[in-house]
Amino acid sequence: MASFQFRFPDKYYTVQGAETLARDAKDELRKEYTRMRDVAQKRINRLSDSDYADSKAFSAHAQGFAKLKELDDADLPKAFQELYKFVKASTSTVSGQRRAQMKTISTLNRAIGAGKEQAGVTKENYWRVIKILEETRKRKMVYGSDKIVTLAEATMEMSNQKFNDVLDNLDRALRHADEIAEIPELAGYDFDEIIAKLGD
Repeated sequence: MASFQFRFPDKYYTVQGAETLARDAKDELRKEYTRMRDVAQKRINRLSDSDYADSKAFSAHAQGFAKLKELDDADLPKAFQELYKFVKASTSTVSGQRRAQMKTISTLNRAIGAGKEQAGVTKENYWRVIKILEETRKRKMVYGSDKIVTLAEATMEMSNQKFNDVLDNLDRALRHADEIAEIPELAGYDFDEIIAKLGD
């Protein structure tokens, strides 16, 4: 797929630049907004139907972008800039998400020394690993990538709701990641039952 060709120089895709266009070339600004929105909506739909529906690019814009008739003139410059940032980002496309995912998988696997002895990040456990990593960063928790991968892999059979319970109790879950990985049929237990089994 050919990359999107923007009609104006980059400086016009800032809020200030769009305000200038709104004064000097309002019709052209509106046409460009509509053109970018059409592309953005198609990309959002493709992401939603792909393995990348958990990506930030999709989740942050799952509701789509407002149509021109839904925007006040005063709100158009900011909406124009936000739309530009989405369309410009390589991760707004499925192929861009795929490239970013493969790069992240490779980087994480190098960091944990994945191989015969150590389970690694795969396409299958990728989103669980990412969610655990994001949660540890948000809480300023420090754990090795190997523990994060072990926990992610152990939760693969769990429903999203049960996995969310694990995220809610992440410090305890990561401390016991190796033990949790040894529990057979983990998907059949809620987190309190898992902790009871561990005696914690």
